[in-house]
Amino acid sequence: MKWFGRNSNPPAEAFIARPVTSDPAILDAYFGQVASYEASERARDRRVARLGFTVGGIGVAIGFMGVAAVLALTPLKTVVPLVFRVDKATGSVERVYDVRGGPMDIGDAEKRFFLWQYVRLRQSYTAAEAESSFNAVTLMSAPVVQKEYSEGFKGTNPNSPQVVLGQDGSATVRWVSTSFLGPKLAQVRFVQMASKQGVALPPQQMVATIAFDFAPGQVSAAALNVNPLGFIVTSYRADMEATQ
Repeated sequence: MKWFGRNSNPPAEAFIARPVTSDPAILDAYFGQVASYEASERARDRRVARLGFTVGGIGVAIGFMGVAAVLALTPLKTVVPLVFRVDKATGSVERVYDVRGGPMDIGDAEKRFFLWQYVRLRQSYTAAEAESSFNAVTLMSAPVVQKEYSEGFKGTNPNSPQVVLGQDGSATVRWVSTSFLGPKLAQVRFVQMASKQGVALPPQQMVATIAFDFAPGQVSAAALNVNPLGFIVTSYRADMEATQ
């Protein structure tokens, strides 16, 4: 048998058990070294465990932060459907916008603006702008008010501005004041100045009592330019004020 490349047998003393020393000092030193090694191994294991827990904790925290960020952004991601209207006669396609009303926080400034725009469009008159003004007033009126306005404006009504003022006549208005009688009720005072065939008519001091609301609904892109907040007049009455 070869032993490390040599054809010789291992020495017999290699297989002889050596007696353990009985010297207490040597034994204490040996067991001290063993205890120190085991203590250092346990300390290393604890350090590795602490590092693992720390890294794991950081990973969990980052995961929770990511989930929280996604949850925070979820309400911002809303799907807005696009609605289009097709004119059957012409085939033209027009986008329809959804106007949110009701619980909207509409300030006094917006209310005053739309109230005056409504009065101005309804009480003014020129033959050239009659159609556009009529359409705008209709757009901002509830169905019952639309019907009343249409009946009063048509050419068969003797009190219609089309009859009273004619093609050459005109009427303009000058704002005086706007006061609120309630959350959805207001009075607009104004002066109406008219002319017929080049002759100025006496100015009239008027007061319009208007019930209104901001209602939700779908409007076309063209209507959005006139009434973006869904302003709706639910009742309208204009009277001459008694002069002192």
